Amino acid sequence: MKKLLKSLLFVFLFSLLILTGNVEANSFNSINMDIYIDKNGNAHVTEIWDYTADSGTENYHSYKNIGNSEFTNFTVKEGNTIYTTIPFWNVNSSFNDKAYKCGINYLSDGVELCFGISSYGRHTYSLSYIITNFVSNLTDSQMAYWELVPSGSVKKDVYIKIYSDFDYSNDLPVWGYGNYGGTCYVYDGYIEMQPDGKLDSNEYMTILIKFPLDTFNTSNTLDEDFDYYYNMAEENATNYSDNSPDTMVIIIAILFVIFFTIIISICLATSVTNKSNKISFGSAGNKVPKDVPLYRDIPCKGDIFRAYFIAYNYNLMKKKTDLLGAILLKWLKENKVKVQKTEVGKIIKKEDTCIILENTLDFENKFEEELFNMFYESSKDGILEKKEFEKWCSKNYSKILNWFDNVLNYERDLLVEEGKITVQETTTLKIFKSKKYIADDSLMEEAKELKGLKNFLEEFTLIKEREAIEVALFEDYLIFAQILGISKKVATQFKQLYPEIIESYDYDFDDILLIYTFSTVGISSANSAKARAESYSSGGRRIFIWWTDGGGSFGGGGRNGFSLIEQGTE
Repeated sequence: MKKLLKSLLFVFLFSLLILTGNVEANSFNSINMDIYIDKNGNAHVTEIWDYTADSGTENYHSYKNIGNSEFTNFTVKEGNTIYTTIPFWNVNSSFNDKAYKCGINYLSDGVELCFGISSYGRHTYSLSYIITNFVSNLTDSQMAYWELVPSGSVKKDVYIKIYSDFDYSNDLPVWGYGNYGGTCYVYDGYIEMQPDGKLDSNEYMTILIKFPLDTFNTSNTLDEDFDYYYNMAEENATNYSDNSPDTMVIIIAILFVIFFTIIISICLATSVTNKSNKISFGSAGNKVPKDVPLYRDIPCKGDIFRAYFIAYNYNLMKKKTDLLGAILLKWLKENKVKVQKTEVGKIIKKEDTCIILENTLDFENKFEEELFNMFYESSKDGILEKKEFEKWCSKNYSKILNWFDNVLNYERDLLVEEGKITVQETTTLKIFKSKKYIADDSLMEEAKELKGLKNFLEEFTLIKEREAIEVALFEDYLIFAQILGISKKVATQFKQLYPEIIESYDYDFDDILLIYTFSTVGISSANSAKARAESYSSGGRRIFIWWTDGGGSFGGGGRNGFSLIEQGTE
């Protein structure tokens, strides 16, 4: 039976690999599209490609069925290099002839925005162009209906922002098509589109927006009402909750029936695993008594990650995401980051307090390094503004929120090695193994010390002997107070009670409150983005389309690009 199940599982997985596998030499690491619609309904588009190529001669972005629209002012930049724009693009030119050049290849029903690969490897390209008549006049409204990111290649990360000189209302009707589970909604006055994870080769991103009449001063007029184009979009779409079968669904359903036993076995094993991954606490339990003795030293061997794991599992912290602020405070103590006022803003300059990051730091802990890289990625230049981190967390909410769970799992495994947690393995159906983690009662003693420190810090103003506290412990107290969710209160108390000591620090004590705000606002943004995505999933606003009239072109003739299929504006 065991050998049979393994054989069936192998065949099942191999079949899915054949059906869904996709290997490409050239790949998109990410695409970001910034689309500004001016008062006349023209779109000013900037695309940032993070792209890896090891074959072909050119890249291109193709738009078809463009109706009355024209493409102008097409430019390409790579770093400080501005590509030469040529009036007539020859797709059959050689690699060298196309290098560091760009141009438009005009088709019978559209255009291809082309540029030379120039050299193989990983590159970051910046494309900019104008699409005239991006918005159309209809008989009852105005409309923008464009496929912005087409099928034909896997794109690991895609983000689209559409905005104007005015804020869009939250009830502006918008629809997103082309990718299963993707989101399309108005947020903070602009439209935001992104897929759920990577964009597979058969997926793409189409936007349909219904603007009120006279929103834009566009001259592009179509003799139909909005429902005509809405029905066009819906006609070939499979809704998120729709059960209408297509060929791929039928094939997968057949495989599911054939290997029904395997699927049930996996589900059972997964269920057991999910239940057993939680920590069991033995006779001591995980409820720490309230009246533990006050603890004035630094608990958990001074290890904030160990303290984080214990505080989380023994219910001593308010939010598991409070670790982020604790690490920032640790870096501040270690002089790995600085907090200072800096001039920010590209057009309108203003002074703001930012976190200054060094990009040559070494970290012993891999999770600190991962977090630092996230901070630096959101800042782009090592000067992290609050708005930058907030925006990055909104876009990358899964990455930042999963980081906290990864830390907890890692610390659990360290305690297993230490003997503080024991592991019991169980086997389901003689194949699937799962683990049950049991905490030793000695961990409760560390939890009591952590609770004692929390009580001490919360009652600090009432303790007569507080003047005997070592000054060197203040920064550590604040770091642990952040883990326990009381850093703002403790920082305020310290500043009031010991102003002469606070003045001796290399940084302003108000920086502590700034770090509290940074971590709180960023994680709040991530949680809000996750909630928005989940609400759109349950509300049916996510739509997946299978187009039956063709696919995106990628490759062929030594060319690499993506082609758009249906604009709906003719």
